[in-house]
Amino acid sequence: MEILERVFKLKQNNTSFKIEFFSGLTTFFTMSYLFILSPKLLEAAGMDFASSITVTALVVFICSCLMAFISNKPYAAAPFIGETAFASITVVGALGFPIKTVFTSLFITGIILLIMTLTNVRTYIINRIPELIKVSFCVGLGLFFILISLKDIGIVSLMTSDNAIENHNILHCVLGFLCFIIMVALTKKGKKTAILLSVIITTVFGIILGDVQIPEKIVSLPANMYSSLFQIDFTSIMHKEFISVFILIFILANIDTAGSLIGLAYKDGSINKESFNADLKKSMIADSVSTIIAPLMGTTTTGAYVDSMTGIALGGKTGLSAIITGILFLLGLIFTPLIVIIPAYAYAPALLYVGILLTSNFLKIDFNDVSEYAPAVLTISLMIFTNNIGFGIISGFFLYPIIKLLCKQKDKTNPVQWLMFIVAVIFFIIYPY
Repeated sequence: MEILERVFKLKQNNTSFKIEFFSGLTTFFTMSYLFILSPKLLEAAGMDFASSITVTALVVFICSCLMAFISNKPYAAAPFIGETAFASITVVGALGFPIKTVFTSLFITGIILLIMTLTNVRTYIINRIPELIKVSFCVGLGLFFILISLKDIGIVSLMTSDNAIENHNILHCVLGFLCFIIMVALTKKGKKTAILLSVIITTVFGIILGDVQIPEKIVSLPANMYSSLFQIDFTSIMHKEFISVFILIFILANIDTAGSLIGLAYKDGSINKESFNADLKKSMIADSVSTIIAPLMGTTTTGAYVDSMTGIALGGKTGLSAIITGILFLLGLIFTPLIVIIPAYAYAPALLYVGILLTSNFLKIDFNDVSEYAPAVLTISLMIFTNNIGFGIISGFFLYPIIKLLCKQKDKTNPVQWLMFIVAVIFFIIYPY
C-alpha cells in the first residue's frame, strides 16, 4: 500500500484503496459494453471480430495506465464509440475508404496532437474557449447520457409512431428504472458502492426472471489479435481524397478528446483548481499518445472515456481507479462469457444517473442574455438530436463568435474563437452528410 500512496497520493487526494477499487470496478461495469459494441463496429469495417475484442481490452488497459501514471486522474481511456461508428459506417461504409486509411489518419492525428500538447497549443486553445461553450459541452454530455441510457433501457424505443408501447420490452423498462431507483436510494443513504450494487442486483433480478441466461462456461481464452496489428498504410497519403478524410478525423478526434476532458474536469471539480492547466496538459499528453497507439493496434480514436464519470461519482479521485478499470478489462478477456451477460438495463441506469448530475451545470448559463443562451441551448440540442457529440461541439464553435459579432459584442470574442469558427466552416463544407 505504501507504493500506491507514493505513486497516486491517496491521502493527499482524500481517498483510499477501497474507494479507488470500487470506483474502477464501477467504471468497468459501465464500460463493459465495449467488449461487444466496439468490435462489432470494427467488424463492419472489415476487421476480425474476435481479434478486435482482444485489441479493445488491451487498448483500454494500456491507455488507462498511461492516463493514470501521466496525469493521476481517474479517467479510464478507451476507443470512442462515436468515432468508431463514424469510421466504420461513414468513412468505410458510405465513402468507400479502406479501414487502413482511417488508421493512418488517426496515427498522424495522434502525432500532431502530441506536438500541439507539448508546445502548449492545445491548452492555449482550450483556455480561450468561452466558459459558456464549455458548460454547454458538459450539459450536452449529460443529456446525451440520458438519451443513450433511456434507449438502452428500452423506454425510448418503446414509443412507436402512434404512441403505442411494445409489450415485449416492458420487463427491461421496469428493471431499468428499478435499478435507477435503487441507485438513487443507496446514494442518498451514503453508500459509496451504490452504482455497482445496483448493477449487480438488477442483473440478479434478470437471471431470476429468466431474462438473463447464465453462460455455459465462465472462462474462455482470448482470441489471437495479430490480424488487427499495424494496419497503417502510408501510401494512402498520396491519394487526393486522403486530405478530406484526414481533416474530418483530425477535427473530430481533437474535439471529442478535448470535450471529454472538459466534461470530466467539471465532474471531478478539477476545472476550478489552480493546477487545472498543468493537469489538463498531462491528460492531453496521455490521450495524444493513446491516439497514436490505438490505430497501431487496430482500433480508433482513444482518450479519456466519459463513462469514467460513474466511477468519479463513486468517489474515485486518482489514477489508481483508471488502472483498476484497465486491469479488469484484461481479466475480462478471460471472463468474457460472464461479463457479456450483464444486460443493458443494468448498466444503462448508471449513465442515466451521471447524466442527471451533469445537467446541473445548466444553471451556469445566463438566461438573461439571448446571445448567451441561444448558442448554448442550440449546441446542447445538436449534440443530442444529431446523435453526434462532435457535430454539436463544432456547431458551438460556429455559433458563439458569429452571434456575438451580430449582437455587437465582438469584444467578448478572441482570435482563437474565430480560428475555431473557420475550422467549423471547413468541417461543415467537407462533412459527408
